[in-house]
This record gives sequence, structure tokens and C-alpha cells, in this order.
Amino acid sequence: MLQNQKQTISFFGTVAAAANVTLVSQRITAAFRTKIIRASFAPGVQRLMRLFFFISRDPSAPTTKFPEGTNILASTGQVVFITGDDEFKTFPHEVETQEAGAFVKVFAENTDSFEHTIDAQVTIEFINEINDKKD
Repeated sequence: MLQNQKQTISFFGTVAAAANVTLVSQRITAAFRTKIIRASFAPGVQRLMRLFFFISRDPSAPTTKFPEGTNILASTGQVVFITGDDEFKTFPHEVETQEAGAFVKVFAENTDSFEHTIDAQVTIEFINEINDKKD
């Protein structure tokens, strides 16, 4: 049995004090499911920066509102974002999209009076219908 192909999408940038930024992946040309979300928070962030993860059909990168699309963390649980301070957070989280041509986005909301770095990864698995039917 063949294994489905996985790929890790890295997001790295900065978000200014009291500002928001959206980081956007390249266009993903096949159906996929998210597998793992990982985020790194530097010392001193004090949970004042929130990271939201989206699957979206459009490539826009808004800074004044959430991106269009599906918030990956909103499907289950009480909290729709990740936050931290001086830690790595890694967890499996599966959300599937059957549509080719989607984008993965990270929306960072910084409520601190200092600029912060965004360092996050989303591992996806391309959906191979033949392999999925054999499982």
C-alpha cells in the first residue's frame, strides 16, 4: 500500500505592536487534509499574540479582519486560536478540504505594545483517492 504524500508549510514573519498580519501559503493544487499544527512563541510574548489558522479559496492577506475561509481550530473545542509564551506547541489536528486550489493562512493578532515574530508550521497530507479507498 502506498503512503500519502505529506508536506510541511512554514510561516515566518513579524507582526507590529497592536497590529494584525496574515501570512499565506502558496496555492495548494490538490485536495488535502491538515495533519499537524506547530507554533513557536518567544520569551516575553506573554500570550499577547494569537495565531489563527485558516483554509481559504482566495490568496488575499487582510490585516484589518480575519481572512475568508475556514478557521481550522473552530471545528472543535472552545478556543479558535493558539497562544503561548516561551514554548513550542505541537499537536495533531485534521481538517480536510476536497477542493484543489486552496491556501493555508496564519492570521496573527498582536495585542502587545511590542513587535513579535511569527514562527508556525502546518503539515498537510495530500489526499490520494485510490490510497484512501484501500485504507
